[in-house]
Order: sequence, then C-alpha cells, then structure tokens
Amino acid sequence: MAAASGERAPAFTAQELEKLVDGVLPQYTLLYGPPDQQVSAHQKKDIWRAIAKDIGTLGVHQRRGTHCRKRWEDIHRWSKKTAEAQLGMAS
Repeated sequence: MAAASGERAPAFTAQELEKLVDGVLPQYTLLYGPPDQQVSAHQKKDIWRAIAKDIGTLGVHQRRGTHCRKRWEDIHRWSKKTAEAQLGMAS
C-alpha cells in the first residue's frame, strides 16, 4: 500500500484528515506547546507514528508519521493564511 520510492502518495481523504485532527489535538501541547511541556524529538516521532498507524486503520493508504506531520503543518499554515486574509478584509 505504501508508495514506491519516487512515487507520490495519494492525497489525504476527508476521513484521513478527520483522523489526523482527532489524533493531533489531544497531543498538541506535547508536540507544539511551551518548551517545558514538550517532549523529546524521539517521543514526538513516536506520537506521529501512532497517529499514522491510527489513520492506517481506515484502510485507505498506509501513511508515515512524517507525512502526517507535514500534512498537519500544511493545514495549519493554510488555515492561518486564510484567517489573516479574512481578518484583513474585515477591517
């Protein structure tokens, strides 16, 4: 199910994105919180692997922890940009 080397993985489905959000939100402080509440890089990788494994239970595509982290960061960046644009239009 994993993409061969050099192949692009399929886009995340709506169900996978929902699982991603459901997996990240309870762990958000450990992943992105204040330095005194964050965990080691190794523990963060384990959290992302667990999230990827949970997404894999949907049977759509086997995701890697790094792909899940990248997708989360893309969504976060996009939502910030969209919110800033909307706030700028409201003024």
